[in-house]
Amino acid sequence: VRIAELSAHFGRICEKESMEVEPAALDLIARAADGSVRDGLSILDQAMAQADGPITTAQVGDMLGLADRDRVFDLMEAVMGGKPAAALAICDRAHEHGADLGTLLQDLLELLHTVTRLKTVPNLRDSPELPEAERTRGAELADRLSVPVLARAWQMLLKGVAEVETAPDRRAAAEMVLI
Repeated sequence: VRIAELSAHFGRICEKESMEVEPAALDLIARAADGSVRDGLSILDQAMAQADGPITTAQVGDMLGLADRDRVFDLMEAVMGGKPAAALAICDRAHEHGADLGTLLQDLLELLHTVTRLKTVPNLRDSPELPEAERTRGAELADRLSVPVLARAWQMLLKGVAEVETAPDRRAAAEMVLI
């Protein structure tokens, strides 16, 4: 099941439950569900239970331990711009807010894949399947980076994500991958 379909489905459920929800929060839930309606419903139920008012993107991101999308874009720009100090500062802030740096790297890997798709299939920039940030900031990154650079970054990050999972110090491993 596609993210857009899941997101729309969860939106209809929120409507029936008279629960206000930010569209980006629904997208986060749909991505976290990884194609499973049942998993998504469980996450949505948890978000509804925790919400004090509308379900927000920040609340869902915190609940799932995800770095917010802007932070992932900032990290991508720092890494691809050759600014390790800025990348490490972003990681420090994410860590202070309870984000798992292994998850942050996985988010970065997902974003790298999206940017590469935007580079190689430019008409995706008009796709309603992609959130606004991916269509705008992602397209800007795609315009600046070459396919060989994106492919090398993918290989390094893919290997790095696996290393972080087995490292005795996940944070140190994640920082080394980014450097």
